[in-house]
Amino acid sequence: MVMEVRIINEDYGLRTEQKVLDELIRRRLPCEPRVHIGDLEVDILVGERICVEVDGYYHALKEKVAKDASKQRHLESLGYVVLRITAIDAKNRRRLREFAATVEKSYNQVRSREESQKGTTLTRGMPQEELRQLRVRLEQEKERQTKRQEPVKPQKLTDEELFLQAIHDLSKPGRK
Repeated sequence: MVMEVRIINEDYGLRTEQKVLDELIRRRLPCEPRVHIGDLEVDILVGERICVEVDGYYHALKEKVAKDASKQRHLESLGYVVLRITAIDAKNRRRLREFAATVEKSYNQVRSREESQKGTTLTRGMPQEELRQLRVRLEQEKERQTKRQEPVKPQKLTDEELFLQAIHDLSKPGRK
């Protein structure tokens, strides 16, 4: 009896998930198995935004299909990319490699998109020297204003805030 339970537990998709995980690791992708995102568990998380789901035969059951679709919609609404592979495809070496190539391509696209969005949208591409000069001018202007008014607590502004402040100040009537 114990032997039967052990066989069922071993074959509960874990070996198939391990095959997929091994192939992704072989491609040097940052992977973590069995990750919880809120109250959901994903089979494998690649990087920070790609969820890999390995669907065994039980995922074809009517109630499981609806549950999987709901789970996928929720993860996608949170900004995750969900990629699925069936257990049958995961056991086929060629299909597993093709799937891993798709995961790798998606990972690189997500990573590239995140890197391009790192800079602030208004100041991206603006020469750093001009930003520095703008920051100095704004700080000098604030200094003059504080001498005329009651002291204001100095605060450190981000490049984007400085840029917006400069636009605001330059758009005032009587300014060049």
